[in-house]
Amino acid sequence: MNRPLFPVLRLATTCLLVLAAAASANAQFIYGVDVSTYQGTITTSDWTSAKNSGIQFAYCKATEGVGFVDSQFTNNMTSAMAAGVYIAPYHFARVDSSEGATDATSEAHDFVEAIRPYYQTPGFVLRPALDLETVPNDGRAIKPYESQWVRDFMTYVQTNLGVTPIIYTNTNYATNYLESDINQYNLWLANWNYTPPNVPPASADGIFRGWNFWQYADSGTVPGIGSVDHDVYRGTLAQMLSFFQGVKPTGDVNNDGKVDGKDLLIWQRNVGRTGTAATFARGNANGDGTIDAADLAVMQAQWGTAGVASAVSAVPEPAAITLALIGALGLLRKSRQNQA
Repeated sequence: MNRPLFPVLRLATTCLLVLAAAASANAQFIYGVDVSTYQGTITTSDWTSAKNSGIQFAYCKATEGVGFVDSQFTNNMTSAMAAGVYIAPYHFARVDSSEGATDATSEAHDFVEAIRPYYQTPGFVLRPALDLETVPNDGRAIKPYESQWVRDFMTYVQTNLGVTPIIYTNTNYATNYLESDINQYNLWLANWNYTPPNVPPASADGIFRGWNFWQYADSGTVPGIGSVDHDVYRGTLAQMLSFFQGVKPTGDVNNDGKVDGKDLLIWQRNVGRTGTAATFARGNANGDGTIDAADLAVMQAQWGTAGVASAVSAVPEPAAITLALIGALGLLRKSRQNQA
């Protein structure tokens, strides 16, 4: 029989989590941008300025059509990650190409080859995206051709990279150019008629069943970057990390195949330490070399326990670390009870 652990701490934990959850009730969006060569060279210092202004994620153009790699792709990926900004590559689809049936796999091949290194090593890399803006212009029926093109592209990327991209497109495209089964993929909606916290109506999603990312403006100034598209992720930081698709990070820091109290205990013992991005056994779940509240958020997103991760993201440091420690102890106790 197990006796209750730390009864006073449990009460404090409950109170703090309730207060933090209430404080974060209105924090529904994580803000980001999407960039390409049109923004010029963005340095790590620039990304740091953007992050300090509230930008936490970005998408950057990687490839377009066949045989084209954006000139700023590598720089954007490495500089953003160095600044601690979550980032992912996107491919601009040339569905209007004349290559016909082989076009989707040819474009997917080039995309995978360009982005593969970022999904083989730890880093702040989110799921890639397929940018749909063009349509066939040679008389082919748009909706069936477009939809099969998307299926072929997605299948190739999933098979060869192990990650399924999300789809970026606008309301008109999502409504008129895609067959209904394409709604199996996650949506990054482009709709500039609304501004957070006012969101587009469900009808703006077309065939899709809601969006995860939303580009709400095609221009606006961000410190360090200048004029750039503005995006949001709807949800908490922990929920956004569910799109974190590299080989690492993982909340399973002890590599035993599950995220549980043992992983939380490792994190608790090492919180505050720094090291290389490969120090996962010490609790560095997000691979940035520092063991902190962000790592707990990764664990929580994969554990499936609600509350702690979103509460941590809402409380400034160093209070976040304190709250995270308290929350981790509470979850550890729960884990021990379940194992008893």
